[in-house]
Amino acid sequence: DTPADTWSVTGSLDRTVSLLGTPTWLDEETILAPVGDEGLTRVVRADADEDTPVRTLPAQTRDRTLAALAADGGTVTTVFSDPSTGQDVFAVDADQLDRADPDALTRLTERNDDLLEKAGSDCRRITYENDDGEEIEAIVHLPRDFDPAADDPRPVIASIHGGPMSYDAPEFRFTHTYWAEQGYVVYRPNYRGSTSYGREFAESLMGTRGDLETDDVVSGLTALAERGWADPAQSLVTGFSYGGITTANVVTRSDAFAAAAAEHGVYDFRSTFGTDDNHLWHEWEFGLPWEEGERYDEISSITDVDEIETPLLVTAGESDWRCPPTQAEQLYVSVRKQGVPAKLVIYQNEHHNVDAPDRAIHRLETLTEWFETHAVADSDQ
Repeated sequence: DTPADTWSVTGSLDRTVSLLGTPTWLDEETILAPVGDEGLTRVVRADADEDTPVRTLPAQTRDRTLAALAADGGTVTTVFSDPSTGQDVFAVDADQLDRADPDALTRLTERNDDLLEKAGSDCRRITYENDDGEEIEAIVHLPRDFDPAADDPRPVIASIHGGPMSYDAPEFRFTHTYWAEQGYVVYRPNYRGSTSYGREFAESLMGTRGDLETDDVVSGLTALAERGWADPAQSLVTGFSYGGITTANVVTRSDAFAAAAAEHGVYDFRSTFGTDDNHLWHEWEFGLPWEEGERYDEISSITDVDEIETPLLVTAGESDWRCPPTQAEQLYVSVRKQGVPAKLVIYQNEHHNVDAPDRAIHRLETLTEWFETHAVADSDQ
């Protein structure tokens, strides 16, 4: 329960405060907060004494997302992440926060201009219907030399965010830019369970796993193929953490993708119980595995591993306590036992992320090589 001497000033907004920035005082009576809002991190202004939040800073546009926020007197400073130009610092006068004119923003840094002059991607938002008739939004990165109206469909990569209570926004990430530069269409679906679209949408996965996310990912591939942007015969699905969990669920439920890469995920919720740092969450949502064994089997992709026919790359961090490497080993061995092409990569001395630069490069090269070997090569047969 909320203590009597505290209150929410954004509760009526039905949006979550973003973890990508910190709320800050604009003055003694007003708070600025970064909020996840329909696949975007944007600024909300709230009165400190009442729940009357207002979306502000429309000059940001929906083409770039907020990465940091600060206020100092009459000046508000932001960091925006742009798919084409990277991250830069901008300033705006506090009394200009409601101006929609981009000229209200003063760009203070140009750190990445030289680096990204010949890189970047054409980033767009699309919406499509899943098989349940619900609207799903995705962020799509197109190669800069690709004309969607005239060119042939391109190879496609579905890149699934983790969480699941997170969201993808238009921003610069090296991985997506690299793949777009290699000629791939990259789409990042904000599947059911993602935040920034309201509480009901975010809580739609409560007590279940696999079916809804798979529908939303596969429906995105179909939508891009119908637009003529993507070639399903040359397709990869990949994701990290909960994105890895979803990747495994996708390939147990569908053969829509030519190749897959499940990274740092959990595939057997029963055997991982007590060995990771999520067991209290899983107990709260699903119960105890010895009391709810059927439910644990239902949410685990390993239960249906015999349905996997898609070539599968599996990666893990040796010291990952969020998604232990034994989970990757179990999935890999199970797939190989069935004669399905599979590869296992364990990054030594790495935890849930792959931080060392040489290993981060190796990871990207390994993913790309797996796609080129299995998806592109298979499409030529």
